[in-house]
Amino acid sequence: MPTTVTGIDDVTASSSSGYGTEPAIATLTEGALLMRLILLRTLIAETTSRPEIADAAGLSLAYQTLAELQRSHPAEVATLLSYPHVGPWLAQVLQRLHAEPDDAPTPLWADCGYLGWLAAAGAIACLPEGSINLVVRNGVVMLPGIGRAELGPAEDNGHCELHWTRDGALRFTRGTSTVLVPSQDDESDPAWLPLRRLRGADAEREVFLDDLDPFRYLLDGQQPPRLTTAQAGTWQQDFAAAWELLRRDFDRYLVPMRSCLQSLAPLSAQPLAASTSHTAFNGVGCVYTTAPADPCQLALTLIHEVQHTKFTLLTDQIVLFDPDSVCRFYAPWRDDPRPIMGLLHGIYAFFGVTDFWRIHRHADCHRSMEANVDFELWRLQVEGAVAQASTSSLLTEAGSQFLNALSAEMRPWGEEDVPTAVRVAASEVAIAHRTFWQVRNLTPDVAGIAELAVRWIARAPRPDGLPPADQVDQSTVPNDHRRLHLPAQLKLLDHAAAEALSIPEQPRGDRAYLAGDMAAAVALYTEEVRVDPLRPQLWAGLALALPKLHPDDDFSVLDDRAEVAAHLCQVLLADAEGVEIVELVRWLSRYPRTHG
Repeated sequence: MPTTVTGIDDVTASSSSGYGTEPAIATLTEGALLMRLILLRTLIAETTSRPEIADAAGLSLAYQTLAELQRSHPAEVATLLSYPHVGPWLAQVLQRLHAEPDDAPTPLWADCGYLGWLAAAGAIACLPEGSINLVVRNGVVMLPGIGRAELGPAEDNGHCELHWTRDGALRFTRGTSTVLVPSQDDESDPAWLPLRRLRGADAEREVFLDDLDPFRYLLDGQQPPRLTTAQAGTWQQDFAAAWELLRRDFDRYLVPMRSCLQSLAPLSAQPLAASTSHTAFNGVGCVYTTAPADPCQLALTLIHEVQHTKFTLLTDQIVLFDPDSVCRFYAPWRDDPRPIMGLLHGIYAFFGVTDFWRIHRHADCHRSMEANVDFELWRLQVEGAVAQASTSSLLTEAGSQFLNALSAEMRPWGEEDVPTAVRVAASEVAIAHRTFWQVRNLTPDVAGIAELAVRWIARAPRPDGLPPADQVDQSTVPNDHRRLHLPAQLKLLDHAAAEALSIPEQPRGDRAYLAGDMAAAVALYTEEVRVDPLRPQLWAGLALALPKLHPDDDFSVLDDRAEVAAHLCQVLLADAEGVEIVELVRWLSRYPRTHG
């Protein structure tokens, strides 16, 4: 029998193991539902003085319908209000209520009509038959958990009547036109798109495959299509196989996943070379992901994103850190700086990623050096991120206890058997990305760099400390400075495979480094530094190649203050092209350094 959760302290202790339990998730979900009810009541209260919105949206009728259903069918209404997209919808309409001016193309009253859609879905589930008036938003009516009716062109906003019967039929009437749906699962009429479902196993509850809801939390530029029947079938096959993998090898993740995973929202119809996934902070329960390449990738995505879900539920109800929105931390899984919340979210998610590779690297389908590198790399990176968070002075007592418990769970992983070549490759990836991140995201004090330039030109000793640095404005980062390609090649541990991954925009020194020619690599990197001293990919390569070419020399400034070397080079090269870059890095590395 699972341990009964009696309070938030028990929930925190359960979550800090990195896994969580079913009772803990149930407690957190109840708290999230209460917060959602408060937001819904806020919407009703704030629209009472704006009848042009409340009346057109039918908010009073929808709210009354849900209240009546809650008295007779409380569990069903709780499930309905916990539907993942209710959170993003509430956030959007509440934000629009206070927007000045509100210039969105869809009228606010039409957006508010989602509450009527929820009420209709609840009534259909609880009552044998009935009718209700609904908003038609952008030509459609979406019944959450059921399907979508196409009732007009995309710019059309209005109203319709929905009638349902005990045999599952739906009838949408709008003026003189009618859409009759004989069965909610029928896909034969293009005017009715049923919401498909995925099942992990016969005894498991279903998960929605949601490619329909207009209030899905899609990021800028994402416009995923409706899946074909065949494509939906492929998702079902991959999901069932992924679920079996989780059941067999990752039950500590699957148990809480059963409680909080409600839907998958496809971001692509076919697998992409650069797969992506995300969750919504205010829409927990839905995992957004591109089509998986295979069931293993889907299982990993589910672990990763549900870790985010569990952490969101926890941090919504217990304070683990002081409020701080400044993007100041190095998160090894990101190219840009992150605030403390983002850093901790990543730690918790990549705990699951590391654990996946710790176990799955022994599976027949991924028994490879690359899988070993994934385990060792993320173990190192999560440990480094934990160290940053622990010394940030931003954690509350509960946050420190949480992170200490998570670290204790990870500690034995450092004793796992990993080939020497894997440890070397993981270390190289970590070094390269950290150096790249520093040059990409940090700008040292101008006066401090000027002082260093004067000292270098005079051949004077450099000062004991290096100038402090500030974060750059991310919008100013040039496109060709934004991504580092080298780590993907380093992880392969195979020169031919790495060479096949080369892209034209890579620094020429990368090929020489991967081929083992350190002299050529350093020469090519430094040649390109003279052209673009602030290109972070070049310094990432130098951080790897210089210690191998000159093993007895100190180039450690590239480990923790690479941005100083880059900006000093820029200043010096502006006045004279004869700067010896390797010697400059030696000079910067010779004395104890202080961090900015």
